[in-house]
Amino acid sequence: MTMTNIVAQAQETGYQVEKVEQVRSNRWLLTLKDSSNAIILALVQQRPLVSSADVQDLAELLHLRRSDRGILLALGGRFSADAQRTAHELRQTQIHLCTSLPANPSVPQMQPAFESI
Repeated sequence: MTMTNIVAQAQETGYQVEKVEQVRSNRWLLTLKDSSNAIILALVQQRPLVSSADVQDLAELLHLRRSDRGILLALGGRFSADAQRTAHELRQTQIHLCTSLPANPSVPQMQPAFESI
């Protein structure tokens, strides 16, 4: 996965991409806006297992950048039990653990022009 692919995926799911930072060779931080102009930070990890340290990193970034919502995206991987537990414990921030970027809920999904039977 490349930065171009990640940006394209974010745009396809209805987000406006404000900024992309490559933190490591397998880690990107995207600053996204939804249609209500809310800022969402998406920390993208491309490795087999995403840990609780990654959840804590995103929580710290949300605090430092004063954003209320965050997405931790595991590309081609999964979340450890500790990562899931840490995300649950950090309820004061909205951190969503995902294996694919969720659609922007404030953008209506396109309906097909016709339905096949």
